[in-house]
Amino acid sequence: MAATTRITRNQRITFKRKRPNPLFQEWLEELHEEAKAKSSKLEPMLKEALESISKYPLPLKTGAECAILRGFEKKLCLFLDKRLEVYNSNKSQEIHQKCPKSNVCENSNPNSNVVVENVSNSIPQTSSQDILAKYSGNNSQEATSQLQAPSRSNSNSQQDPTSHKPKSRERTYKPAFRSGGYAILLALLEHMQDNPGEPDIAKEKIIDIAQKYSEESFVRPKPESFYTAWSNMTRLVTKGLVEKSKKKKVVYALTEQGVQLAKELLAETKDRPTVNDLIFNSPALTQTSNSQDSCITRSTGTDSEVSSQVGSQSSATDLACIEMPPGSFEVILLIDKNETGGLSKKNDPTVAQFNKYPDLKHEYRSLKVGDFTWVARNIGNKEELVLPYVIERKRMDDLGASIKDGRFHEQKFRLKKCGLKNVIYMVESYGANKHVGLPIQSLMQAMANTRVQDGFKIHMTNSLSNSARFLAMMTKRLTIEYKDKKLIGYNKEPINEELMTFNYFNKSSAKTKPLTVTETFIKVLLQLKGVSVEKALAITNVYSTPASLIKAYEQCNNREGETLLACLKYGNTSRNVGPIASKSIYQLFTKRTLS
Repeated sequence: MAATTRITRNQRITFKRKRPNPLFQEWLEELHEEAKAKSSKLEPMLKEALESISKYPLPLKTGAECAILRGFEKKLCLFLDKRLEVYNSNKSQEIHQKCPKSNVCENSNPNSNVVVENVSNSIPQTSSQDILAKYSGNNSQEATSQLQAPSRSNSNSQQDPTSHKPKSRERTYKPAFRSGGYAILLALLEHMQDNPGEPDIAKEKIIDIAQKYSEESFVRPKPESFYTAWSNMTRLVTKGLVEKSKKKKVVYALTEQGVQLAKELLAETKDRPTVNDLIFNSPALTQTSNSQDSCITRSTGTDSEVSSQVGSQSSATDLACIEMPPGSFEVILLIDKNETGGLSKKNDPTVAQFNKYPDLKHEYRSLKVGDFTWVARNIGNKEELVLPYVIERKRMDDLGASIKDGRFHEQKFRLKKCGLKNVIYMVESYGANKHVGLPIQSLMQAMANTRVQDGFKIHMTNSLSNSARFLAMMTKRLTIEYKDKKLIGYNKEPINEELMTFNYFNKSSAKTKPLTVTETFIKVLLQLKGVSVEKALAITNVYSTPASLIKAYEQCNNREGETLLACLKYGNTSRNVGPIASKSIYQLFTKRTLS
């Protein structure tokens, strides 16, 4: 209780708020600390914004109102609005948990003009509006007594003092399994146990430890939002589970209540099997026979129609047969380096997901085609043969972008001619799939066409975590399938059930390798709207070069030329190329313009 001072008549009273915008200031301090640690270009702008909001004497209710201050750009204001929205929603959930449905908690309105200072940890922290508008004339003791008072009924009738109604039990906060809050608590507990004398820990070290406990990413925001798993830290501090302090930089430590909850969470999940255990350490329910049946539908594409050799001549060593008896090799998942943000980058989301599977044998390499494939590596001499499976991963927004810029058809063409029989398109959802560049119906149609026309297998997942789980299960499945088989391969294009070496696979799939005239002709045709890979292959089977097609056009009049290719059959369904595609190709090679 502040000491009262005697005020004489006609003396001017000045009332100055110490921290008019504590929430915004705290969030900006976090951003500034992070930007400073990463030497980000945003650090000067955040510093300017932090200084201006610290000097501003009036409370600001929204991030949009901060635009009047220096350093607050549009994206920063939007970030503050979004974070304030999450903060208020967490506050409303807390109020609903504490209050019976028939009653209303006093001061539960987020715009309430009451704030509590120096209140015990049993009372939750107030929302930003409560803190910002605390100067309504109530002192801290009055506000404390109001918040600690029992909730009053909305009805005008007064309750009977003799009646004893059962009180609703307060539900204690417990973060969900493998959520951001769960991971932070276990990370702080692990650090406290490893460093008993130094319980405080900085944000960067918390993230390093916590990522293995969480399904969510601590560095990559969720789709269509600004929030990562780290956003749960604010709620943990609000609940009194984590104590935040500032020394040279902001550090965090568990409170007694937080230690107790973290130990409970650890005990509850100690005997729970992990996904890694379920996939790799459980006995196989079924055994794979040595038949030619596969767990993945095999594509019946026309690989031989467009296959090419890396060189016109091969040495005797290149054609040497590579044999791997059963049990002499191990199956390893290869992940394209471009799927990660760089192996040197800490807490990369993709790397973090695969690190959850310590029994998954995987490596990161530069793949010229596809994002994932598998090799059988000889345990003795380390020779590698590529198994006939390749996966192209597409997030929904990336799928829409690749269709618009033309990469979609080119990638499918390269996948068909890479020499691997089983091509899988793994399509990953992006949030609610609302902002993906194209209507969702168009993307679904593109996937259906890929399945029916190109013969690719389509597999859809909900998140990066589910994609990693699918790849881990595929690795286990392929290990079982091939463990009793003898593998035979060469350093050349595979024939029938033969395999090819990884070096040949990567060299033959490179974008920069010399293309034949026919391959270049196919790539030109694929740039035209309505011309798929199957249509281009059907056309080049009859007219292998542009010169042969132009020569055929010279012997036709305009009408015959426009329909010359219309009746050519393509694909497994033997459908016609069609008059529209035929007309476009005719105009390209005769008039040089398209109508």
